[in-house]
Amino acid sequence: VIHKHFYLKRVEIMAQCEEWIADIQQYSSDKRVGRTMSHHAAALKRHTAQLREELLKLPCPEGLDPDADDSVEKCNATGSEETMLHEQVKPSSSKDVPSDFKL
Repeated sequence: VIHKHFYLKRVEIMAQCEEWIADIQQYSSDKRVGRTMSHHAAALKRHTAQLREELLKLPCPEGLDPDADDSVEKCNATGSEETMLHEQVKPSSSKDVPSDFKL
């Protein structure tokens, strides 16, 4: 279920990361926080590249056509119980993740 979710959301996840990179780069020229933000931007770019590599490794879930643009619709049609579970999940903050958590 988790792999399928990340496979279907991979484009949105990468778009969000790119938005974060663009946002953080706006502060690079600020005299007060510029150096720190530049370091944060570089780290975020590194982590985004690693994330992209991992997302590209995800295999296409069973029952989905990897070349179809409407994979989300096919998934929702074949897994309605999964959709209900997804809707019940509440977003959590990174504070809820144990410090020794690894991907």
